[in-house]
Amino acid sequence: MRRPLVFFPIVLAGVLCDLCSKKVVFDWLDETRDYPLIRDVLQFHLAANEGAAFSVLKQHPAILLLITVAMLAMLTLYYLRVWRGAHGLLLAALALLMIGAAGNLYDRVRFHYVRDFIDFMPELPLIGHWAVFNLADVCITVGVGLYAIYALFHDKPAVKNEASSV
Repeated sequence: MRRPLVFFPIVLAGVLCDLCSKKVVFDWLDETRDYPLIRDVLQFHLAANEGAAFSVLKQHPAILLLITVAMLAMLTLYYLRVWRGAHGLLLAALALLMIGAAGNLYDRVRFHYVRDFIDFMPELPLIGHWAVFNLADVCITVGVGLYAIYALFHDKPAVKNEASSV
C-alpha cells in the first residue's frame, strides 16, 4: 500500500464500495420503511444529511464543499510527501480519511446532500440517539482513530541527549 500506484487504487476501491453501498440501500429501501439488522440496535434507515456530522454547517453547503476539497488536497499532498518512509498505520489512516472524504464529497456534488443509512438505535448516555451514518463516515472515524494512535505512539520526535552533545 506504500506505493502511489497501489495506494490510490485502494482509495478508489474504497470510494466505490461506499458509493455502491449507498446506491444499493437507497434503491432497495424507500423512505417509508426501515430494515432492522439487529432488533432495537441497528437498522437501515434512509436519511439525507445536508450538513457535516450531526448536520453541522447545514446552512453553508459551499463551505462544506471547500473544506472537503481542501482536506482531500492536504491529505493527498501529505501522502505524497511521506509515502516512502511512512508507517503503515499512517498510510492506512490517510487512505481511510481520503475514502470517507471523497465518498461524501461525491454525494454533496451529485445530490447536494450525503446519503446516510446506518442507524444505531439505542440511546447513548448524554448524547441520545446517534446520527444516521454511512460507510464513508465509518472510514473517517476509523481513520481519525488510527491517526490518533499513530500520533500518540509512533510519531515521536527524536529526543536529543544533552549529555552526549557536550
